[in-house]
Amino acid sequence: MPVIYVACEIPGEQAAMNGKININTIAKTAKVSTTTVSNFINGTEVFPISPDTRTRIKDAMRQLNYRPHIGGILMRRNAPRRGRVGFVMGEDVTSPVLHTAGIPLVQRILCELEKALDERLDMNLEILRIRDEDSRSEWNARLLDLDCLVNYGQVNSLMCDTLSRRNLPMIEVYSAETFRRHGDFTGVDEEFDFLYWRNDRQIETLFDHFHRRGARRFIFVSSCNVRALRPDYYGYDAEMKLEGFKRALAAHPDASGTILMPRNVGDFNMFREFKLIRELLEREQKALAGADAVICHNDIVAQGAASIALELGRKPGADLMLSGEGDYREFQEWHPAVTTSSVDYAALTERLCELIELRTAGRAGKLLRIELPTLLLRP
Repeated sequence: MPVIYVACEIPGEQAAMNGKININTIAKTAKVSTTTVSNFINGTEVFPISPDTRTRIKDAMRQLNYRPHIGGILMRRNAPRRGRVGFVMGEDVTSPVLHTAGIPLVQRILCELEKALDERLDMNLEILRIRDEDSRSEWNARLLDLDCLVNYGQVNSLMCDTLSRRNLPMIEVYSAETFRRHGDFTGVDEEFDFLYWRNDRQIETLFDHFHRRGARRFIFVSSCNVRALRPDYYGYDAEMKLEGFKRALAAHPDASGTILMPRNVGDFNMFREFKLIRELLEREQKALAGADAVICHNDIVAQGAASIALELGRKPGADLMLSGEGDYREFQEWHPAVTTSSVDYAALTERLCELIELRTAGRAGKLLRIELPTLLLRP
């Protein structure tokens, strides 16, 4: 005997539980055609969709907590599926996945987040590589089966638009309270939560800490990723740290400071910084010899500075105060006397999990902008 399916209207939450929400349901709720809904979701409309129609489609998707991805198909087939959180390295979305995972700061965030997602939310974490960030079709394909996206740093207009059209939540994470935007944001809704910490304040905290311990002659060793060396594409976080040092110096009139910058090699790589810093400080031995404290851009820079200081007969943590930033696990045992600062990784992971759980459950609410605390470690 053939099975006969009868179409009926099902309330949003009950329909979602029964797996009945689809593009037709959205079209009926929004009072538009299924073609219009499909074009909106995929960004394939020939003529612009009016603001009123866009709003009605998005409201319908949110009201019914509908997200167009393969998860619905798997549910109807009774196939198991874990939730999936994507991670995009917005600063360089084209980098190979293992390159992204190898950046110490990002690696630390990913390790903490992956463990928490697995144990707390029963979800998987996936690093996404976007070969062409100006291709809508690629964003459509890469975001297809996600439940949420975490983006670090630069925000892409097509990414934001694709997420908005698919009713997929995004959480922006960065080490500065401003970030770069890529692409044309005309008519694009920037709908995401923002978790950030202030690297400039970390530098000011380190300066105050060393000043209280008697330091008066300071050196700040910057990254090569600052505006003076890379005017077209400098790091906002690197520039913030530099500004933080300048503010700290201005706030302590009894202190003097020197800013040292390594040469710009063009091909920016954090691990090349160790060699670049050694080259820099070998040339600036006189400045290093006369310093009470050296504040470095990150832990890699600090280890390069420590290696030169030891060769000059100065011992970090004893006759030379030396700091990094990031609390990178790879360097914690190299020279443990090096002071470091970092975002509170536990607080960052906790906030991320709370927001992912909140947004994927369909509870929209007010978008949040949260500043995370930073820590001073091994002083």
